[in-house]
Amino acid sequence: MADGEFYRSMLLKPYESGFVNGGPHQLERPNFFIVPQGRCAEFLLFSTLGDMIAEKRRNDCSAPTVIISNGFFDTTGANAIAAGFSLETFTQPGLTDPFPEELVGKQNPFKGNLDLAATETFLDQHQAQVCMILITITNNWAAAQPVSMANIRGAAELARRRSIPLFFDACRFAENAWFIREFESGYSDKTIPEIVQEMFSYVDGFTISLKKDGLSNMGGILSFRDGGLLAQQYDAIGLRLKERQILCYGNDSYGGMSGRDIMTAVVGLYEVTKEPYLRTRINQVRSFAEKLQADGVSVLLPPGGHAVYLNMDEFFHGCDRHAGDFPAVGFTLELLKDFGIRAAEAGPFGWEWDKKPPELQAKIPNLVRFAVPRHVLSDQHINYTVAAIKELHNRRHSIPNVKITRGKNMRLRHFSAGMKPIPVNPTLTNTTYLREATRQLSHLSRALDQDSVKDELLNSALGISMEGWGQLPIPQDVSSSRWVSGVSNDHSPFEYSVVLDQETGDTELRFLIEAQPLQGEGQGNLTQLQAEAFALAERIADKNRNKVSLDRFRAVRDLFMPSKPEGSFAAWFSYASGKDGAEWKIYLNPCCTPGRHDAISRTRAAFERIGLAESWAAVESVIAPYESVVYFSLDLSSDSNHSRAKVYVSHGTSSTASAIAEKHAAICPHANPYEIQRFCEAMGGGNLGPYEQKPLLSCFAFTSRAPGQPVGTVHFPVSAYAGDDREIQERIERYMVAVSVPSLYKKRYRKIISAVQRRPLDQGVGVHAWVSLKQGPGDKRSNTFYISPGLFLCRREK
Repeated sequence: MADGEFYRSMLLKPYESGFVNGGPHQLERPNFFIVPQGRCAEFLLFSTLGDMIAEKRRNDCSAPTVIISNGFFDTTGANAIAAGFSLETFTQPGLTDPFPEELVGKQNPFKGNLDLAATETFLDQHQAQVCMILITITNNWAAAQPVSMANIRGAAELARRRSIPLFFDACRFAENAWFIREFESGYSDKTIPEIVQEMFSYVDGFTISLKKDGLSNMGGILSFRDGGLLAQQYDAIGLRLKERQILCYGNDSYGGMSGRDIMTAVVGLYEVTKEPYLRTRINQVRSFAEKLQADGVSVLLPPGGHAVYLNMDEFFHGCDRHAGDFPAVGFTLELLKDFGIRAAEAGPFGWEWDKKPPELQAKIPNLVRFAVPRHVLSDQHINYTVAAIKELHNRRHSIPNVKITRGKNMRLRHFSAGMKPIPVNPTLTNTTYLREATRQLSHLSRALDQDSVKDELLNSALGISMEGWGQLPIPQDVSSSRWVSGVSNDHSPFEYSVVLDQETGDTELRFLIEAQPLQGEGQGNLTQLQAEAFALAERIADKNRNKVSLDRFRAVRDLFMPSKPEGSFAAWFSYASGKDGAEWKIYLNPCCTPGRHDAISRTRAAFERIGLAESWAAVESVIAPYESVVYFSLDLSSDSNHSRAKVYVSHGTSSTASAIAEKHAAICPHANPYEIQRFCEAMGGGNLGPYEQKPLLSCFAFTSRAPGQPVGTVHFPVSAYAGDDREIQERIERYMVAVSVPSLYKKRYRKIISAVQRRPLDQGVGVHAWVSLKQGPGDKRSNTFYISPGLFLCRREK
């Protein structure tokens, strides 16, 4: 029953000065353009603007050609470049900085912000070249991170002061508004539509894909403010845009979209600002991220609004992958091939790392994007995806790299380039002992966030320890013609250990090493190994004259290094980057001649020579007939009062957790028998003994300052009591829950294992060697994880 008057009075009302001119004003000054997709809106804007700037340039060589943004989405940047613009990205620093997991959902640093200081600095030098500032909300280039209202307001003030049009790439405007309401001061009482209205009050125009926060199957919009800066600076730009719209997409009343899709977008733009929808949407993405984090897969935090982004630098930590190898693309290929899940690399390949100078390469995050479709995924879908990602993380060492075979220089090459998977070889080839130890220690140091000073000390200590033999190539297996070291489970001549404090998660990184002879005659001879140990001790003392003293070692050397030695080793050395600098220890062999009685007598004599006879008497009083002394250790410290002497007792295969706990309680005033039994039970997979596979060890450490206050440590040989390293990890993580360690502890434990493993943890034992529990004053407890470097084949590989 509608007639022309109805349409004129109800739908064709004349209004202006906003984002949508109505009635005759839309004919005279069109400023609202419907198109099939968001990228069509970008093309319409940038191609038309580029043409108009090119026309100006005929008479003005300083015509602007630069667009500044907090982050260009791929199609946005490609359309701008195709139109002749140069792009400058100034994202707020700290995108990949760690964010505390416990603060997710409570705080948000708005990592998607435009870096206003960097933008202003650029404008100070190049303002004449800049034609637009574009803020992407949420910032899809920067892992879907939100932009704060304060940042939008600051950008608007800067743009107004510099007379530069400010635009939104508004694809996720409603999700961005949700983050503002939840986390920005002053907005908790505002409705989402009120926040959206304020956001858009600061800009001169926007583009949007209606497939995003329009909740539509299709569609896009370009709009600019009537009478705003863009309209002022480019006369009749609206008519030029309309002309191109009609040429490319159809009349401006529908822009190539079907009526059904237009109506869907109308409804979607209302629905998307409703709180129940946004709450469900944001919480599903957050839950996805939290499940991945709980499974040890690093996610960029806090999670954004519509997608979860894997941190691929952390995903491949320890694998020595390089940006130009595009391993993250290999991950997405494996995910699609094996699990039918599609994800998108949003890193070196997508952002064309290989075609950029080093200063721009450094800005490119290494991410994989898991966009969560709206109203589609159930918890079962999310759980399946998490399980698939976890499986690939477990076998990340074999995920192929990728080589581009077609379309390397195409725009938006990630849509159509050809790629070839390149297999990787996780085994050691053509490397030396020193090079491999340096590589692994570097990864371990990074896993623990160790500072550069400690890194330098660690590398220096490693160089001293491996002088000469460290340059030898690592053989493919342990040959019978060379010395088979007992330092690590796989017979590597060095081993790593990491101390984690149960209360704070604080760490200490150490290595244990056996000085090796050079290849040649006499290799593998204990007498020669003694000579190498003497030489290393002298080098350590020479390089650390203010910290290291060999006096106590020299006082007992003849006891443990006889002229005709026997046994499994001559001497081992340990290094730690302590709070006060380098800390060295030497481990000596009480079993250098056969016989349990001789080992005990030798250890007794050593304690007497260094003035700790009563301390040894306390240990000897609890040693059972089936137990033996296996190591004697001295701190090589110049501080004689605080320098420790330690003895290691092997409990034999008849000991139980309760018997071991009783011995510690009898000797150490800080020992808690319950904690010892709980630790042994957890590491043994519920077994409280007897431990028949491999004896547990107890270490008792004494000082001259407090000889009656020893510190006890229980060492559990976990690799002998589990089927594979995955089982060991599960036991350790259950123990973490039982003793309530902080999240930092758990995170660091997982990262140190990732730093050295070369194969899935469920394919054998060999990464984990020992785990220890140390109890000190004030109920202070720490665990140490002893990690084999895996130079040679490990025991019981599947």
